[in-house]
Amino acid sequence: MSLRYSYSTMPKLTIFVSATIVLILCSGIASAAPQNQAPDDSSRVEPWPDGPPPENMQISQPPPLPAERLVPPEARYYGYQQQLTFRLGVATEASKLSQPQDFVVGFQYMFPKFLAPKLEAGADLQGEGVGHIHAGARWIYWERGYFRPSVKAGLDVRLNGKEALATFTKFANFYLRGSAAIEYTVWNPYSLRLEAEVLAGSKILIEGTLGVSRGW
Repeated sequence: MSLRYSYSTMPKLTIFVSATIVLILCSGIASAAPQNQAPDDSSRVEPWPDGPPPENMQISQPPPLPAERLVPPEARYYGYQQQLTFRLGVATEASKLSQPQDFVVGFQYMFPKFLAPKLEAGADLQGEGVGHIHAGARWIYWERGYFRPSVKAGLDVRLNGKEALATFTKFANFYLRGSAAIEYTVWNPYSLRLEAEVLAGSKILIEGTLGVSRGW
């Protein structure tokens, strides 16, 4: 009787054990399977430098400039290499400084050259048919600025209309000429030049002139 009971219950037990094993295996496979839906990357931030830099490394925008600083300042640059000067003045012998003898009307031309010393030549007309032609080198200080002091050294020939070409044959008509000038650019390219000159030869002559110069 007991043996029959055992043989009748074994198939049921086998089916129960088999079903339990199948369920365990299925649940394990289901838990190990990858998820079909990709994770949401909308909240993911790319690391720097592909993404934005950290807050403490960001550069702030400079403050806007005042309106008056947006306008460039007036240029203070004298960019001309040659110059023409017309001048007026007086001349006298060194022994008669208190009594100017002649008025001077003349011009000077400065030949083009980027840096000093620059070659300058000119001619002056004085009273009673007397004049001077002269040439020399001028050294200009701060020559690209509006304030342009200078010194000059050169040669001078005194011309006398009564002597004609014989003027160049007389040693007494040749002078060494030196000058010092103060020049200021009033309005580019025009400037004013105040100049004092000394002529050393058979006599010592003094000249003082005020000229208007134009550069180009």
